[in-house]
Amino acid sequence: MKKTLLAAAIMTLASGSAFAATMTVKYEHKLLDGRTDRPKLELSHRMDNGLQLGFENAWQIERSETERERKAGYQPDQYEMTFKTDYQHRWGDRREWQLGTVLDFQLKEEAKNLRYGVYAGYRYTRDLQSKVRVRVSENIARMKDNSSCSEVSGDGVRGGCDSDTYNKELRVDHWLTYQWSDFTFVWDFIYLNKLVDEDVSVFDNNKSSAIENEFSAEYRLPNARAHSFYGKYKIKQELKKSSHKSENNGGYDWFGKRDNAIEVGYKYRF
Repeated sequence: MKKTLLAAAIMTLASGSAFAATMTVKYEHKLLDGRTDRPKLELSHRMDNGLQLGFENAWQIERSETERERKAGYQPDQYEMTFKTDYQHRWGDRREWQLGTVLDFQLKEEAKNLRYGVYAGYRYTRDLQSKVRVRVSENIARMKDNSSCSEVSGDGVRGGCDSDTYNKELRVDHWLTYQWSDFTFVWDFIYLNKLVDEDVSVFDNNKSSAIENEFSAEYRLPNARAHSFYGKYKIKQELKKSSHKSENNGGYDWFGKRDNAIEVGYKYRF
């Protein structure tokens, strides 16, 4: 099944008139002991009419010890595939304005999610630009049956529903991008909010909203412009659920600490 989906995605990208295409190989590493690593592969294909098609494969690798996994009931390593579509319109004397829509279909081991939203951007100068995207993520099964969630942890701390079945959330990104010589620097300010009525539907910080920040730097080879390398530092939420306490997760001391991560990657433009 996975091989069939991957082949279909590649065939889709190979068709049509390409304006720009990018392949990105990424590796995300969460810094706390016992958390996860996520290798990723992404392909995107922008056509000359503004339509972009793409997909991303991600594999989640648990770094906790096997005996602790059995005790705490960790999920096995997960695989995700996300099909991405994006339509962009640019205008202005310098084509400095952009407006677009996004529609993604995400396949996880136990869930299927739909992500949809809009974005707008403006290039202030040749080197400085900003972009804001508003996106909603919703589980397809819940869209059909309107199922609810009513879990509360035994110690009175809101534990949230871990299953993606109960997920419906808003994500707002504001990217500020600055280019200097062969370097590109990006600051991504992220606001997250749960769009459900249940009090127990919370993020890792045990709240219905969260703020995160990501900082990245990309270096494009001056004599081989198709190739570039980047690094990203992700400032994530504090882990405040009862499941993050050492007595509930097999001995890992996560509670109250930020789930920060680093990501490195390689991009090839063709």
